[in-house]
Amino acid sequence: MKHISASFAGVILAALLSTQASAQRQKNAGASDRQHIERHRIAPPVKRYTGPPKYRPGTRPPNLDRHRRDVNPQTYRHNYRTDKRYRSRPYIRPRGWYSHRWIYGDILPTIFWTRNYWITDFWLFGLPIPPRGYVWVRYGDDALLVQIASGIILQVIYGVYY
Repeated sequence: MKHISASFAGVILAALLSTQASAQRQKNAGASDRQHIERHRIAPPVKRYTGPPKYRPGTRPPNLDRHRRDVNPQTYRHNYRTDKRYRSRPYIRPRGWYSHRWIYGDILPTIFWTRNYWITDFWLFGLPIPPRGYVWVRYGDDALLVQIASGIILQVIYGVYY
């Protein structure tokens, strides 16, 4: 009988330790969720986007490659809302993913910045020239400027497409 009660106590102790470890993991996961929510609660303000200053939308900028080298990425760190919207083919989100409002500084999952979503003719939609190493990516109605190597979002322009 003592052997059974000792093994029973061992099982109970293991269950308690497992429950505490599980609670600690949930607490840590909750902390990262709270950080994510807090980051978006105090998101940078959304400014009005009037278009690129150096070229006319709809025409390819002259000397495009030279401009890419001269651009300072820090000047892009903004979230914008555009007044001018463009019609484009329907956006097809990858299966199993839901809508999300991205802000600069977020990391876009790789599945969203594959070449299928790149906006290579950005000048047709009034988007500024991306710096070298960055590409414009369509996400729903929005255009995101994403670093090719890491997926970090440098700029967001909301409402480019309809």
